[in-house]
Amino acid sequence: MRLDNRLSLVASFVRHGSRIADIGTDHAYLPVWLVNQNICPSAIATDIRTGPSERAANNIKIAGLESKISVRLGNGLDPVAPFETDDIIIAGMGGETIAGILDSAPWTKDTGFRLILQPMTKPDFLHEFLLTNGYWIDREQIAVDGKRLYPVIRAVYNPENASAQAQLPAAFIIGGLDVQRDRLYFEKQRERLMNAAAAMRRAGKIKDAETAEKLCALLA
Repeated sequence: MRLDNRLSLVASFVRHGSRIADIGTDHAYLPVWLVNQNICPSAIATDIRTGPSERAANNIKIAGLESKISVRLGNGLDPVAPFETDDIIIAGMGGETIAGILDSAPWTKDTGFRLILQPMTKPDFLHEFLLTNGYWIDREQIAVDGKRLYPVIRAVYNPENASAQAQLPAAFIIGGLDVQRDRLYFEKQRERLMNAAAAMRRAGKIKDAETAEKLCALLA
């Protein structure tokens, strides 16, 4: 089994020897690959829907990993107990959905856990949620897959570092990325902000437009 660029980057954020919980696992590609590569000794694969859970169970059976990967049906982190996992993967969902899952699992506010998050939309919303709730973004990179760009975030509960990170210019847009290294991604973000600023000016929302324009300048 080969992972695409997006899932490969997600997998590279996992600590060697950690037990993972893959939330919204769909086909269980990540847990199967990580256990097969001997990166993880065991995994929990969860999904809220019956169909994906059944597909995951079938792929795990084909891989002969039923004794190492458990499939569970349930919402977010509800099917997972804190003592069962070390690294928590939530990939392929919107930023607001990921934030909601974490908000419903306050036990993740523990320095022992690593959160590996891959938002498909609204990464700025997720950045803000993380930093204002004490989760420090200690690593973030962009996965390039064709014309699509996917941010992958690793966060850990560290209120002091999170508070300092939140004070940085444009922190909720930049997160743990580097404006120079990830220039292609930020060019797209600048274009989005410029379009939003223009729309705000047309609507007479001058102060909001000026705020968006200042953010654009920080990303230049």
